Parts: sequence; C-alpha cells; structure tokens
Amino acid sequence: MQSFSIGLAANYILAWVLQPFVKSRLSNSIEKGELHKKLADQLQGLSLQTRGGKTLIWLHAKTLATAASFGEIVAHFEENNNIQFLWTTEEDDPDCTFKMTGIHQHLPLDYPMFVNRFLEGWKPDAVVWLSNTIRPVLLYKVMKSKVPAIYANAELTSLETRKYFWFPSFIKGYLSCFDRILAKSDEAAKRLRRAKAPRVKLEVLGMMQNGTRALTYDEIERSRFASILNNRPIWFAAHAAAGEIAALGKAQRRVSRMAQGLLLIIHMDDQEQAIIATSKLSALSLRVQIYKHASPLAPETDILISYGLKNLGMWFRLAPVCFLGGSLVQAGGADPFEAAALGSAILHGPYTQTYQNDFERLLDAGGARMVYNSEMLSNALVETLSPERAAEMAHAAWEICSAGAEVNDRVIELLDGYLEKEKNIGTPA
Repeated sequence: MQSFSIGLAANYILAWVLQPFVKSRLSNSIEKGELHKKLADQLQGLSLQTRGGKTLIWLHAKTLATAASFGEIVAHFEENNNIQFLWTTEEDDPDCTFKMTGIHQHLPLDYPMFVNRFLEGWKPDAVVWLSNTIRPVLLYKVMKSKVPAIYANAELTSLETRKYFWFPSFIKGYLSCFDRILAKSDEAAKRLRRAKAPRVKLEVLGMMQNGTRALTYDEIERSRFASILNNRPIWFAAHAAAGEIAALGKAQRRVSRMAQGLLLIIHMDDQEQAIIATSKLSALSLRVQIYKHASPLAPETDILISYGLKNLGMWFRLAPVCFLGGSLVQAGGADPFEAAALGSAILHGPYTQTYQNDFERLLDAGGARMVYNSEMLSNALVETLSPERAAEMAHAAWEICSAGAEVNDRVIELLDGYLEKEKNIGTPA
C-alpha cells in the first residue's frame, strides 16, 4: 500500500499550479527556435508514434548510454511477437543514434497534464526504472494505474533527497510507488532503509549492466574443425570491415613469422565483401581459403574467410584471441560481449562508439586492449597469443560480461510474472 505523504501531496499541487506556465514557456522556446517541436511535444507527453495491440514493456534509463543495460531483458523477450518496447530517457537524441528494438522518446516533464497524456497514450503493462532522478507525479500516477514498476540499480543520492528535506515522509511515499526496489549495493540498501523504503519490496542484487547471452554454435562442427587444426595457433577477426582487410593481412604476415603455422580466420557479414577480401589478401602473397561446411582445411592456408552469422559463435569459441572489426575504421565497432561470453581475449581499434560504455568497462578491467594500426595490432597479438595472457584477459572480460546477471535474471523473472498475471486477468473464465 502506498504511504500517505504531505510532501507528495504538496509536490503534486505545486506541479498542477505551475503546468500552464511550463506549457507557455515551452511554446515560447519553440517560437524562438530554442527548442525543436518534436522534443517539446515529447516533454509534454505527446508522441508521433502509438502503441499497437501488443503487451507494452516500458524501459526507462537516465541516459542513452545507460539504456544499453536493458540488453539482456530485451533479448529475453524479443522472440515474443506479442511484446512491444517503449524506451524513455532524460536526454534528447537529435541524431537518432538510438538503435534498440522498440520506440524511443524523451521522458515527459513531471507535471500532471503531461504525465496523464503520456500514460493514457501508451498504457504500459510493466515498467523498469533505471534512474535516480525522482519523478513523484509520474510514479504516483503509475502506481494509481496499477502498472507494476521495478526500480533497478536503486540508490538515493544526497542531491536528490536534499530537495525534499522538509518533508521527511516524502521519500518513503515515493519509494512505495514501486512494486520492487533492487538496490545496487549494500550501502545503497542501507540508505534506502533509512529512508523507510518498504522492506518487503527491497532486495540487494547489485548493478544491472549490459551483457550478452553466448552465441550458439554447432558443437559437432566445432569438434571436427578443432581436430583438423591439431593445436595449430589461430586468431579471429570478427565483423571485419572492408577497410580493415589490408591491416589484418599485414598483421597476419608479420606475426606468422614468429608463430609457426598461425591461422587467421576472418569473419565478414557480407558474402560479396568476403569474396573481394579474398582477392585483396591474395595480392599480399597470402594463401586464402573460403570456409565451407565439412570441407578440408588446406595445411598451407594462411587465412580462412567466413561470412554470415551462422558460424560466428564457433569461431569465438575456438579462437583464444580475437580482433573486433569495424573499429579501425569509423564504423562504430562490434558487440564485445559476443567474444567475452565465449572466452576469447579482445583486441580492437579506437572507433567503438556504438558500444563505447561496454568497451570502457572491459578496458578498465584489463579484458580488452586497444590498437590503432596494423603494427600495433601485430605487437598486441604476439603478446596476447601467450596462453597465460589470453586466459587472463578472457577471464577479466567474462567477469565484466557476466556482471549484473543476477539482477537481469530477477528483473526478467518479475516481468514474466507480471505479464503472466496480466494475461490471466484478461482471460475470460
């Protein structure tokens, strides 16, 4: 039951009084060219898009980067064609860089008129809240609408709580709007308890962070190929871009002088690009072969080229070291957790903006190494091909990849329960 709070009531009344002035200020900002109309509409709870007839899971994160933490949750539900995702953040995305499955828009401002418009338009079936920004009007309305809400990575910052110092019961009332409060740490849980967070709703599970489920592969084919290699040293370049082929070929040529029998496996997403890459590498006097299922590997082959996504997991599983493509050219890089989940040490270039937060976490933990050109790649490869060094990096990467698994699993469990309950309620007796 939601606790009564004079602070919540006072906040709501003040927001109601102020909302006409806020609406007028937004209109003036549009007229002066200071604010784009699309963003102004979203701040007022409007959207050009609408929900379909599917179950809607609303995922809220403070920033676009933090939204990536929902990756595993989305992966769990994305095969269900009856699930739709609404994403909200507290920052704008004017360049449309947000690429997650679903609809993205800015969170509305915390005024009753805007909040009502937003909730009536979207009618979410469940909410996962990943922000320490306090939105009392919005969360109170969510609670009154009987929409189950999960507060993940929960903590109380002094900056936020200081605003409500004169209303001691405010935070208690606000927190009671959530069905589950998943504290990010023991220390965060202590502060939440001091604020009178409902203990029956409070759990300590750690940080929700992006990870990935390991790619699947054919174990029979992996075993067959491993026996063909017969302990031959290999490294793998995943999602290689056309502009990286020459650098990869030069690195293979340099390092193979020191590592006898070294094989480079290059994976490209596109078959046509793979055929072009074969010609480029052959011009560097390298012996190249296109991978075909159940075909023998010629002993003299320097580079094996694979394309498509079918065997990607197998190559990560076989190779102790991988280079993640799209990162020596400005393509944004590839998902590093594909490699981390299957035990491959990671090398990459500087252009990793698509997965920047994930790469930074891996670099900080020693689970990845950055290179800027073919020569640096060669030097890093020589060092990383050492079994001890590869195992050390792979273990560090796996720990980062698996961090947050417990809270992700708990959120998924809760959502499954909420949606199943909703389905049963909606089923005629």
